[in-house]
Amino acid sequence: MFKRLKDFIIIGGIILFLSVLLLPQPEGLTVAAKNSIALFILCLSLWISNAIPLAITSLLGITLIPLLGILELDEAFALFGNKAIFFILGALILAAGIYQTGLGSRIAFSILKKFGQSPRKLLLGILLTSALLSCIMPEHAVAALLLPIILEVATSLELKPLESNYGKLLFLSMAWGAIIGGITTFLGGARNLLAVGLLEKNYDISIGFFEWIKYSWPIPTLILLVTYFIIAKLVKIDIDSIELARETLEAEITSRGAMSNKEKKLMLVLIAVLFSWLFLSSVIDIAITSILGAVLTFAIQVVEWRDIEEYVNWGVILMYGGAIAVATSLVRTGATNWLSEAVFVHLNLSPFIFLIFLAIFTMLLTEGISNAAAVAIILPLAYSIGDIYQINPIIITLSVALPGGLAFSLPMGSPPNAIAYSSGYYRISDVVKFGLILMLVSWLAYMLVAKFYWPLIGLKILM
Repeated sequence: MFKRLKDFIIIGGIILFLSVLLLPQPEGLTVAAKNSIALFILCLSLWISNAIPLAITSLLGITLIPLLGILELDEAFALFGNKAIFFILGALILAAGIYQTGLGSRIAFSILKKFGQSPRKLLLGILLTSALLSCIMPEHAVAALLLPIILEVATSLELKPLESNYGKLLFLSMAWGAIIGGITTFLGGARNLLAVGLLEKNYDISIGFFEWIKYSWPIPTLILLVTYFIIAKLVKIDIDSIELARETLEAEITSRGAMSNKEKKLMLVLIAVLFSWLFLSSVIDIAITSILGAVLTFAIQVVEWRDIEEYVNWGVILMYGGAIAVATSLVRTGATNWLSEAVFVHLNLSPFIFLIFLAIFTMLLTEGISNAAAVAIILPLAYSIGDIYQINPIIITLSVALPGGLAFSLPMGSPPNAIAYSSGYYRISDVVKFGLILMLVSWLAYMLVAKFYWPLIGLKILM
C-alpha cells in the first residue's frame, strides 16, 4: 500500500512538474516564477516520497534553479549561505560537544528522575519542557539544546534508529513542543516581531509583549493537549519501561564521578550562548552566536574534529540549504505573491471565512518556505484585502503570524524539524501523516479561538 502511494506521489510530482513547465504563461506570472513553482512541486514530491535522499533532492533543486532560468547561477548558489544553515551547523557542533563530553548524560538523567515514571510521562516531560523553553528563547535554539539530551536517552534505551516507535516519538516530541511553544511569545521566533512591526508600520497600532501572550496562549495550549493525545494514544509505544535508561545513565555518571574539566568548560560556553540567545539577539544574531559558540568549543579543546565528523548529520545541512534556495526562488521571482493573489483576491467570502482560508493558506505555505518569509509575503496582501472587508488589523496580524509558525511535517518547514530529523531516528513518511493531523488540529484551534475567545476579551473581527 505504502509503495503504491509513494509511486503515485513520485509520478504525480513529475507529471505536474512537466505540465507547469509546458503550460502557457498565466497572466501576471513571469516565466521564471512559473518555472520556480514547477521546481517546487518536483522537489516537494521527492522530499515527501524520499525517492532519493533528501539532501540529493535539495542539491538537484539548487542546480535546476539556474538551468530553468529561475535565478542567475551566482544568486542561486549564494542562497545556500542563508544564516539558518549556519545556525543549525553551529548548534549541531555544540550538541556534539554536549554528547561527547557526557554533559548530556547528566542532564538526561536529571530529566529522567523528574519525568521517568513511565514512557508516556517522559514524552510529556519532553513535550512540555520544549514548549516552555521556546516561550523564552528561539524555538530552534531549544531544539538544538535538547537534541543531544534526547539522543542520550534514546541511546541508553538501546532504541534502533528508523525502527523504534518510541525513538521517533522522543525526537518528534522535542520538535513539536518547540514549534507549538514558539508562537506563544515574541521570543519564540522572528516572525512574531516581524508581524507586529508590519502592523505598526501600516496602521500605527502596536501589540505589547504580554498583550501578545493574552491573544495567543489558548492556541498552543489546545494544540499541546491534542499533541500529547496523539503521541500517547495514536502511536504504539514499543517499550514498557524506561528503567534501563535510568540505570544506564546512573551507572555512567557514577563511573565518571564529578564533572570533568571539559564538561565545566562546555557548561560555561553554553551559559554564554544561552545568555546571548536570550538577551542579546537584537544585537548579535543567534546564528553568529551559534557559530562563535561552536568555534569556542574547539578553542578551549572541548571537542576534536573527528568527534564532529562522526556526530553531525551533514545530509541535513545540505537538505536544508537546498530547500531554502528552492523556497527563496519562489519569493524572489514573485511566484508566492502571484499565488497569494490568485487564492484571495478573486474570492468573495464573509470576513470569518476569509480568515479561515488565510490561516490554512499560511500553514501550507510555511511548510515549504521559512515562516518569517511566509509572514512577510502574506501579511501585506492580507491587510489590503482586510481593509476591504473592514477586518480588525490586529486579527489579520494574529491570523497570519500564529498559523505561520506551525509547520509540523517537513524538515525544511522549520529548524526544529530539521534538527530533530538530523537524529536519524525517523523518516519523512513517519511524520507526514501526524504532521497533517496536527495542522488540522491547529487550524481548528485557531478557528475556535478566533470565533469565541478573542471576542470574549474584546478583540472583535470587524472594526
